[in-house]
Amino acid sequence: MSSKNQYRELGIDPDKQSVRKIFEAIIDNEYKGAFVNIVTDPFCPSRALTQHQDGDGSKFVQRLLHYFESGDKTVFRGMVDDALSMNTGDIAACGFVFLPWLVTDVLNVNFPKELKDIIMKEVAIRLAELKKLYADHGIRIVLLGGETADLPDQVRSGVFDIAITAWANKKDLITGNVQDGDEIYGFAGDGRAVWEEKPNSSVMSNGSTMSRSRLMSRKYNAKYPNLKRSGDFYKGQFNYDDRPSILEGMSVGEVLISPTRQWALVIREIMNSLKAVKALHMLHGISMNTGGGATKIKNVGKGGILYIKNRMPLAPPLFQLIQSESGEEWENMYQIFNCGIGIDVVGEDNPIFSNALKKAAAKCELSLYILGHCERFSKTRKDNIVELDTSYGCWQY
Repeated sequence: MSSKNQYRELGIDPDKQSVRKIFEAIIDNEYKGAFVNIVTDPFCPSRALTQHQDGDGSKFVQRLLHYFESGDKTVFRGMVDDALSMNTGDIAACGFVFLPWLVTDVLNVNFPKELKDIIMKEVAIRLAELKKLYADHGIRIVLLGGETADLPDQVRSGVFDIAITAWANKKDLITGNVQDGDEIYGFAGDGRAVWEEKPNSSVMSNGSTMSRSRLMSRKYNAKYPNLKRSGDFYKGQFNYDDRPSILEGMSVGEVLISPTRQWALVIREIMNSLKAVKALHMLHGISMNTGGGATKIKNVGKGGILYIKNRMPLAPPLFQLIQSESGEEWENMYQIFNCGIGIDVVGEDNPIFSNALKKAAAKCELSLYILGHCERFSKTRKDNIVELDTSYGCWQY
């Protein structure tokens, strides 16, 4: 990996490896190769249990800027999409899509009451909409409320997080049992899924600190001092409503707050397609490509796996714009951002498997790519390796 990494310079750990090393020894996890931590349900041995917490990160700040500039309060609804999918996508990557989910939310703010009320109302509207969307796709969300706190001494603007508890029948788990010769497929993060109202930029909910810093106009440093850290955080040239030609009609503000796709709906469709042909056992691993970007798949499967992605598609317009404006090296871009592939799916090199994925992609109206294959290179090594062959270069992570 290149020594120069602007995301790290902004104080962000792109792949969170330090977090994993610090806590892995004390965390309970019965499936070491799985994408999230899983234990047996203590009340039902045939079921597994997981819990997950995440949020929309600093993307919340970009939504605030968008609201202050446009007055469009509906922009806050997208943060529910981000926070929910950052949780549900991760647990779905391990097969938690067929039994109910228990969901709570936490909103920590430093806002006047009027703005806080606006945000809470928009959150409530979108939670209800997403609850119905998931129900329409066969997933029941049980919403148990949450917490809202005014924290003027701790929080500069706002933080929105969601926690989820979920169960799965053990026969439905995706445990990361990646095999030598497995194929790697990728579902596009851009485009427009059948349930989405607008095209998606594929930004998802990571890399927001860097993307808004390098794209948004320097004028916002003085205009919104509470939406940045000290110094000239904003270093770009664009107003929130600018529409550079590379973005194909979308504004800079729109691509930066484009909501994280509800990947759990895609994964449920994948699993249903495989179950219909009795091929669920061919599905060995799924990675939701958030923190760690295109290298996130390293977290799937037990150590000693070489993930060779030698057919990566061209990065969508947003990532091309971020790279050209920031000057960040593409080697780092692929570790910071998903660069157009929202989820990786790993499974048996078998036409039955690939046809089921194609069927799921067609039903969701998403592009599907064959990215590469897997090789087992060590039985003793703890970590995995990802090799990327892209239009911009080839690297190993």
